[in-house]
Amino acid sequence: MTTYWLYILKVCICIIAFYAFYALVLRNSTFFLLNRLYLILGLFLSFIIPVLNISIFKSQSNNAWSNIIYPLLMESEYELFQPQNFSNHVITTNYSMIFPIIYFTGISVLLFKLLFSTIRILRIRNHSESCQIGKRKVIKVDSDLPFSFFNMIFLPKSETNQMIIEHEIAHIKQFHWVDLILIEIVSVLLWFNPFVILYKNSLKLQHEYLADTSVVSDKHQIEKYLNCMLQHIQVAGFDGMISQFYCKTIKKRIVMITKNKTSNKYLGIYLLIMPLVCLMLYAFSSNEKLPKNSGIVQMQNMIIVPNDLNQPSIYPVDSKKVKRIFGYGERINPITKKRDFHYGMDFSISEGEEIISTADGVVIDAKLDDARGNYVVIQHNEAFSTLYSHLKSISVQVGDKLEKGKLIGYVGNTGFSTGPHLHYEVFKNGKNVNPIDYLPE
Repeated sequence: MTTYWLYILKVCICIIAFYAFYALVLRNSTFFLLNRLYLILGLFLSFIIPVLNISIFKSQSNNAWSNIIYPLLMESEYELFQPQNFSNHVITTNYSMIFPIIYFTGISVLLFKLLFSTIRILRIRNHSESCQIGKRKVIKVDSDLPFSFFNMIFLPKSETNQMIIEHEIAHIKQFHWVDLILIEIVSVLLWFNPFVILYKNSLKLQHEYLADTSVVSDKHQIEKYLNCMLQHIQVAGFDGMISQFYCKTIKKRIVMITKNKTSNKYLGIYLLIMPLVCLMLYAFSSNEKLPKNSGIVQMQNMIIVPNDLNQPSIYPVDSKKVKRIFGYGERINPITKKRDFHYGMDFSISEGEEIISTADGVVIDAKLDDARGNYVVIQHNEAFSTLYSHLKSISVQVGDKLEKGKLIGYVGNTGFSTGPHLHYEVFKNGKNVNPIDYLPE
């Protein structure tokens, strides 16, 4: 599930970036069609970029990104999902379903709301008179609100203004309803992101600009059209996938109708979209597997990897039983609540599970420490050694010669610990290295 939350986080960041560029650079231009295409393309790219695998962007992007986001994401999960131990009273409540429940509840509520608004419009259609204006089906309704819904136009019974009809026909001809379906789906999936609301409003506004432009073909029609817009400026609207003539953005539409057209020289500014996309590709381009320093690993079987150097090469616990993993890197310490560097990997796993040596070696230290709790240090060769801490109990002694996979103790919650887990460190030439580099691929 962590991979999904990480993907959603990346999508949200992409959407924020695309919207920020639109708001700062493109919003006031009169290239309405280009703005519409940009916003739609931005939605698609926001969902595609996080999963693209482009080799030219791989070299540094994963390292740069993981140093910022991965530790934050994994640290929050680690603190939330670890059972807490206070004064010998163990709280075993598992909160791992809180976020999914909140998230999918939000999706369910919005889907129901969207379905309700759609059913409401269909009921209006079924209980209203209809007629044809050209090839368009027009539904005569009792409300004061003209709007279009898919290929249907809904007009008040007393409304005969041809400009309003042309405005709604423009929405249908330009397939604005397709955009509305897309943005509604995104709004449901990313309901917690306030920028999605801004994004949706911006896209709908570009629709209105395009429809207004198609109606006002020359300056002589502008005054008449503006009077038409102002007649019902206070009319309340519907929710859902509709394009409505009267809305809260009417002031902005008036400004755009009367505004001088943006110079064609401004078209060059749209070329800045390419560096924006490249920047996000650089930040998010992913390898087929997750980044090694991300702190997120896929649960795998304990596969022994042949290695002539006798370096650590297997999981120290049964990976199939691991619940969460907090990786190597900078983080907020769950004990001190201060930022520090995490020099190992924490495997959240049930108390009492077996811990094994990750390579042949000799036990050089095995004792109880206030911070580490019960811990074991194994020297594997001249270069490599490993440390295992917070054990419930130790099954080896200093001087024991161990083979890879040999039992050394059991998972516990001793020392400075917030829940049952194994803290595992790998040393190369006396310095800490990322343990994930020495786990099976």
